Amino acid sequence: MNSDSLQSKDREARILAFASGRMRIVLEILAAALSGALYAAIFAGTGWHWYAWFGMVPLYCLIAGRNAKKAFWYSYVWGYFWSLFSFLWLREIFFPIPFVFAFLLGLFPALWGVTVPFLFRNFLIPPEVRLKGAGALASWRSGNPFKEIAFCMALAGLWCVTEWLRSWIFTGLPWNLVGSSQWKFNALIQICEYTGVYGVSFLAGMVNFSLGVFLQQLFSGTDKNRRPVRIYSLIFSFALIQLVIFGCMKNVIGIIVRTPENSTLRVGVVQPNLSQRRSGGVERTREAIDVCVSLSEKLMENYGKGKATDPPALLVWPESSVPVPYNADAPLSERYRNEVKRLNETYRIPLLIGSLYLDWNQKNPEQVDVYNSALFIRSGGDVEDLYSKVHIVPFGEYVPYGETFPWLNRLVGMGRNLSRGKQFRPLEIAPGVRAGIAICYEDVFAYISRAHALNGANLLLVVTNDAWYPTSDEPIQHFANSVFRTVETRLPMLRCGNSNYSVVIDSTGRVSDSIRKGEPGWTGRQSGTLYVHYNPNPKPTFYTLYGDVFIGFCSAFALLIFAAAVMNWKIYKSAFLDAFEKTPAGKNP
Repeated sequence: MNSDSLQSKDREARILAFASGRMRIVLEILAAALSGALYAAIFAGTGWHWYAWFGMVPLYCLIAGRNAKKAFWYSYVWGYFWSLFSFLWLREIFFPIPFVFAFLLGLFPALWGVTVPFLFRNFLIPPEVRLKGAGALASWRSGNPFKEIAFCMALAGLWCVTEWLRSWIFTGLPWNLVGSSQWKFNALIQICEYTGVYGVSFLAGMVNFSLGVFLQQLFSGTDKNRRPVRIYSLIFSFALIQLVIFGCMKNVIGIIVRTPENSTLRVGVVQPNLSQRRSGGVERTREAIDVCVSLSEKLMENYGKGKATDPPALLVWPESSVPVPYNADAPLSERYRNEVKRLNETYRIPLLIGSLYLDWNQKNPEQVDVYNSALFIRSGGDVEDLYSKVHIVPFGEYVPYGETFPWLNRLVGMGRNLSRGKQFRPLEIAPGVRAGIAICYEDVFAYISRAHALNGANLLLVVTNDAWYPTSDEPIQHFANSVFRTVETRLPMLRCGNSNYSVVIDSTGRVSDSIRKGEPGWTGRQSGTLYVHYNPNPKPTFYTLYGDVFIGFCSAFALLIFAAAVMNWKIYKSAFLDAFEKTPAGKNP
């Protein structure tokens, strides 16, 4: 065989190896994309909550043994498609939004993913095994239960840290954290009284990564003399979950037994089911006023005509159901105020209404601040107290840096630039009832309900409007995320929605009443009386007092494991260099 023939065959072999390598990369990228897309199904709507416990296994197996670069990009692809399908409902505002948004959200799983191969190589695998070469690595199986458990705990903790970062960076988005997928698993979510929703994410991560370690070792190498596969971390994960469930349910039983003094508040709730009307125009504004007033009158007339007893102590309208400011100097706003005043005087009942509200700036009288507020109106149509939304929606209610760069308002603004509320101060909506208000999606943010609880709230009250998303899973996901606020604070929640999910959630996260009995997610136009059982003087929970201290534990534990991994890496590097120096020329170390 001549040299040309050998060179030709060598070239063909190289091309084949290159092509097969590229094909493998393409298949792995597709696997990451498919795995991420499927994992979005764990959330409310699709409701594959059971898949949360093993849906991250493919991602772990794809990245654990790779270099940092591949781990980052595979995790980013996974995160992109997970985020895309988790937030696909944003297409109802503007179709490209979820596709663009996912580019940003995909960075958080990628940030987590880049740490996995480093910990896998330098913490889980002993340096002496790595020094023996690829053959030893292929046949290696963990024989150290403590290392295996610590490794999985570190990965689960790091996942929670990235979720926490997502909840704060760029104004924060704690929507659809992994733990929120378990909103129906009532026994398990009781841990949130201590850990917040991140505790549930941690348990799901532990099971996922324990399964990943088990499968990776089960199918690694071909050496018949390897150690048998152990399931230390899996056993630990399931034992931990059982312990959590037992402890939390014991605590819930204790809560029920200890609170026979609960009081009951009767609240009239109006669910007008109005279409989204950001700037409604004359006819649509009149319709909104008429619908809300007629539903209120229908509810109250039942009590006046003796069809029902014990009238409600308060009437609640949802967020921005009437699309004009309550106190503006305009005919529609005047009609708005007059109708509310008439309800006040006719039925002698206070109202809490979600509405736009104007505040003339004292320093600059020509400047008018516009707030998204909840107005408490006791009598005469006059606002006695109010709460203004603190966590306003970027791009929806204001444009970040829009004052500095006015062109941003023209480019991405949605025609509204609201001001932030100044404080979390509960409103006394009835004698002894201190309601911590959340407007729109503020009930997704744990720090808001926690702040209200610290300031003396004994009830959480949400006014919201999900009319932006009439055909998607957004309303049920919004509701599912808010369930965790009741467990974290052990305060019941009254929820008044424009279209659906006008419900009462008790302090254990269960729906105890709804505007259409037995159908919390019913969509339609209705008013009704809901009964809220509350403790007049609740004790603050661990989470209320200390917040996300669990994230501090996760961070500290992960840093400890990282320190051990760095030490192992230094040992390996030193031993490898020593072996290289002692190796005769022409031989591999």
